[in-house]
Amino acid sequence: MSDAPAPTPRDQPIGVGEPAPLFVLPAIPNDGDQFDARLADYLERGRTLLIFYQDDGMPVCTRELNAFAQEYPLLERAGVQVLAVNTNGLGSHRKFQERDNVPFPLISDFYGDAVKAYGMWDPDEGKSNRGVVIIGTDGRIEYVLPHFNPGAIASFTEIFAALGVG
Repeated sequence: MSDAPAPTPRDQPIGVGEPAPLFVLPAIPNDGDQFDARLADYLERGRTLLIFYQDDGMPVCTRELNAFAQEYPLLERAGVQVLAVNTNGLGSHRKFQERDNVPFPLISDFYGDAVKAYGMWDPDEGKSNRGVVIIGTDGRIEYVLPHFNPGAIASFTEIFAALGVG
């Protein structure tokens, strides 16, 4: 999963100020060409927004990712790297990208190692919670929203305020 030893799964969401668990996981960008997403590479380019979501193509998750896709030009101008992570496989990510063409990579954490390392695992569902984490260029967690409701405008407002984008 990472260039470093595998991080320990946590029962609670990661906290502000903690070092971000690094990972290297397969991803599907909007052009469909699979690649290995190295979190360390993204952090070198700017602050990174990790969007944890449950399933490709489900209505709530689709609204969640499409809302960030709509604001992607603003995030990009602010130098924010955006990555979406869940435990779906690459085939599912590819179909979702073909349908919705979100402008950021969909990362496949098939075994849930990164999801668990960030404390975003839902043991009852056996997959990721919907949550958001912002990581600074220093590799430390700046902001955590462990239970993201994409239907609440206040959640987006809070995330964009934490990013200093608006």
